[in-house]
Amino acid sequence: MAPWGRARKADLLTQIPLFSTCSRRQLHLISALTASEELPAGSVLTREGATGGIAFIVASGRAEVERKGRRLAVLGPGDVVGELSLIDGRPRSATVHALTDLEVLEIDSRDLTRLLRTNPGVRRKLLEVLAGRIRHADRLPTAGL
Repeated sequence: MAPWGRARKADLLTQIPLFSTCSRRQLHLISALTASEELPAGSVLTREGATGGIAFIVASGRAEVERKGRRLAVLGPGDVVGELSLIDGRPRSATVHALTDLEVLEIDSRDLTRLLRTNPGVRRKLLEVLAGRIRHADRLPTAGL
């Protein structure tokens, strides 16, 4: 694994829709909060119904998202796991486990909360991206109708 300096972390964050609209300065603030981690295949990142305190940004490898034992998605580099629980404090909505060895950046909820409290610009950018996700989901056809 190559070393994870602030610049490399910020470069990865620019590729992630949740952070892509942030300025370079804001990305450096966020990257300072992240810790890099290597997780072996089979590792559980989140467990459905559990309390969430960490979000994971996949830098390399693949992970599977399951709800009630049913596969919902396979995630790869650039995908984020657990960000909703980080923001709203509610239990995890799915179980995510590593299909391959993973390289991730972790963000702790306390650090993110502190950043959002002290940096309204970052808070505004994240709210805009999340609002866009909701608007996109509203436009998707509803199954069974």
